[in-house]
Amino acid sequence: MPFGQQTAKQIIERVANNETGMETLDLTKNASFQMKALENTSNLAEALKKNTVIRTLVLRECEISDAGAEALGAALAVNQGIEDLDLQQNHLSTRGAITISKGLASNQALKTLNLMNQNHKISEEALESFINMFQTNLTLTKLMWKVDSRRTWEVSKLITRNVEIGRRKANGGSFHDLLPTKLRSQQAEPGERNPPVEAKSAYPDAASATNVSPPAPSEVQAQVEPVAETGQDTTEKSPGEDTPAKGGPQGAAQSEDCATAESPQPSGAADGEEAT
Repeated sequence: MPFGQQTAKQIIERVANNETGMETLDLTKNASFQMKALENTSNLAEALKKNTVIRTLVLRECEISDAGAEALGAALAVNQGIEDLDLQQNHLSTRGAITISKGLASNQALKTLNLMNQNHKISEEALESFINMFQTNLTLTKLMWKVDSRRTWEVSKLITRNVEIGRRKANGGSFHDLLPTKLRSQQAEPGERNPPVEAKSAYPDAASATNVSPPAPSEVQAQVEPVAETGQDTTEKSPGEDTPAKGGPQGAAQSEDCATAESPQPSGAADGEEAT
């Protein structure tokens, strides 16, 4: 929402006061914010920890650095109100993306995250951190970024899982079979007295985290809609049962940046060996 000639300090005070009518906060290219970008980002992040009103936060071209991203990551670990976060055209690198992902590991509100057009490259190390994040995050369903990796299909698959979990929640259905191992061992299936005991994995196995087939890699930058077949497959399969591979090349999604969806299919263990 427009704030006229208000300074960044005044805007942040309104956020800290949990002022009503601020469901959307857009600070795109705000000159006052840019002048002291790190200080303002840190103060805004601190205010967001107590804010329950804001649903959409737009911080495009705000000169936010990795240090600012660290403050925002800490805020996301606490804030459970923001659903859309736009951080386009800032100065985030791999380090900044990782700190954001660590905050999202404790977040169950954010649905959309935009990290496009940063001044630095985001590497596969950040992608691995996001894959780890999905071991506890069940709500992020749209991630827009550019990362140099052939493993982006793993993130696409986990996003699809979250979309399906959201769909089942909305319909009052069970989604226990879609939970990652770390959460499945903590939550009982409806009707069970005790949660099932599962072996804990030190690294998320994207190939077995869900029975949902991965979408085309391009969908990492777009809303992933659940396919009708997906819902049927996930409810009919037991949590430990693998989904049979689709026959023929039409089952594989390919692009220049991503491996085919089928090529890593047997390798839950292979991914785990790469973990740090």
